[in-house]
Amino acid sequence: MLSRVLNRINYRLFFTSFGIVFLSEMGDKTQVTTMLLAGQKPLYVLWVALGSAAALICTSFIEIIIGSNLVARYLKPGIIKIISALAFILLGILLVLGIIGKH
Repeated sequence: MLSRVLNRINYRLFFTSFGIVFLSEMGDKTQVTTMLLAGQKPLYVLWVALGSAAALICTSFIEIIIGSNLVARYLKPGIIKIISALAFILLGILLVLGIIGKH
């Protein structure tokens, strides 16, 4: 059973997902909130870390369910790639122009 699962692992997809989520989560409000919570309770950093990790896992799971059951059902992979690319380009332009991301 385990050998079948290991044979079906898509390492490239795993590391791509990990890298994208890791980089996109760096420095966002979730990280700042977690840092502030850990600063308030320095003796309980393990519990803050576990709570933060569990929350990220739960939200990611919800996004995966929505993506696999709704988005993938109605849109072809090529269309999803184009929409994603256009969204990232648009967000990049808005950030560079200072329209979004102002403090």
